[in-house]
Amino acid sequence: MLTFAVALKDKGVPVPEIAKKLTAKTGKNAGKSPSVAQLYRALADTDAATVDDGLPLRPKPVHIRRAEAPLTPEEIDLRDCLQVQPRPNTKLR
Repeated sequence: MLTFAVALKDKGVPVPEIAKKLTAKTGKNAGKSPSVAQLYRALADTDAATVDDGLPLRPKPVHIRRAEAPLTPEEIDLRDCLQVQPRPNTKLR
């Protein structure tokens, strides 16, 4: 249903007219047309989903290390860099 609505919107059909042409096939509103507000929200969600910001679709899995596990060399370097950084919100005495 949503792909049909997106195709009609791309052709320039006004959203209120698209809402009249659609009917819900399942759910408590089966057989009824969606409201114009529902259709605007659904179309906005599809527009937001198609934005390519260059980020991967899924986050990379991470390894959560146990407290007793030794630090890796990368973690030691990162810890050292973070400890050396100046803290702008602290007052010097």
